[in-house]
Formats: sequence, structure tokens, C-alpha cells
Amino acid sequence: MPQLISRRIITKADLAGVESYCVAVGASKLIAETMTKGDLPDLRLGGLQIRYMQTARQLAAEYGLTPTSRARIGSAAPEDDSDNPLAVK
Repeated sequence: MPQLISRRIITKADLAGVESYCVAVGASKLIAETMTKGDLPDLRLGGLQIRYMQTARQLAAEYGLTPTSRARIGSAAPEDDSDNPLAVK
């Protein structure tokens, strides 16, 4: 995130969409944890999880959060894994 912000790929106007991405990923993980606690998986929860995962994938692509979408945007800067992903300025 700090790199995408510094390169102005993500701006303050995009933060609501990025927040939606985070919510979708969190909901998907919560559903996965809930499904593993039961004896039999709830198929309705499975369908809901798939929809959250699809939403997260679409938002990630829209905001340059995937390698493919960053390449499409033209971001040729090398990845730096030393950034703290939560240190958004």
C-alpha cells in the first residue's frame, strides 16, 4: 500500500474501495473459519464465501493490488517487501 500511494496509483479518493476490499477479504476468512468448526460445511456459507472472494478479487484488480493489475497500470517499480503494509501515510 505505501508504494501504491507514493506512486499515486491509490489516492485518498480510493480509500473507501480499498476498505471494501479489506472487508470482503476479512468476511471470506471469517466464513472459512466458521465452516471449519462445524461437522458438515454449510453450503449457504460456502456460496457467500465465494461471493466475498469474487468481490475481493475484483476490487484488488481495480486498485492495483495484484501483480497483473500493477503491470497493466504500468508500475515497473520493483517490489519491496520491507514495507509495513499497514503503514499508510
